[in-house]
Amino acid sequence: MEARWGDSVTGAPELARLSLNIAKAHTDPGSHHSGQRLVYGGHTIGIAAAQITKALPNLVTIIGWHHCNHLAPVFEGDVLRSTITLDDSEALPAGGGLVTFQCNVDAQRADGSTDAVLDWRLVGAMA
Repeated sequence: MEARWGDSVTGAPELARLSLNIAKAHTDPGSHHSGQRLVYGGHTIGIAAAQITKALPNLVTIIGWHHCNHLAPVFEGDVLRSTITLDDSEALPAGGGLVTFQCNVDAQRADGSTDAVLDWRLVGAMA
């Protein structure tokens, strides 16, 4: 399933500060060769997780990750869109179940180009 909405990346330096991430690349645009401020990787993951919960409203929690690969940088102002693919599901005896799925995130840049930025395979508990 593909997320049909885009989430704009905003508040990037504030989130980096709140997470105590002091890397200069997250607060100083001049420190990266692009001249743009890089977004903290956890910010990208958080937006992807929010899109997953919109697509899977019965998701109770994310239990674990098989991998989470950052494929390209994300910049403030990018619009992120997720494609979520169910890999496996297992019913639990007491109800609900476990699901393994892939979340691939693309960033639409200010210039209109699109880049793959996140490849995340995870396991969740469903109600």
